[in-house]
Amino acid sequence: MQGIIRGEGTPVEFNYEQGVDTDHYTAVVDGEKFSGKAVNASSSSGYAWDFDANSPTYFETSSGSFVATLFGDQGSTMRCQMNYADNSGFTALGGVGVCQHSDGKVIDVMW
Repeated sequence: MQGIIRGEGTPVEFNYEQGVDTDHYTAVVDGEKFSGKAVNASSSSGYAWDFDANSPTYFETSSGSFVATLFGDQGSTMRCQMNYADNSGFTALGGVGVCQHSDGKVIDVMW
């Protein structure tokens, strides 16, 4: 993952670890180490009637939109909105996002 502080052009290194229910993100901004989790922001699940099988069928849907909160080791926070290329949330297929640092900086991210 690559990040750039908007208006400054300063690069920010982001990393992720793919999880089953959540992804774990890390980043370093101005020497502060951030760590947090991303969760699916728009998933739904339930049962629908399967007319072919004449029974209810379980379903899950997702748009690939994820939100993350990262805590810094010096007291700062970041809130990120990520859009994964794969709507099931498979991080390795890439995506784009934007993070808002608690000091007001905006970081554009892509991978």
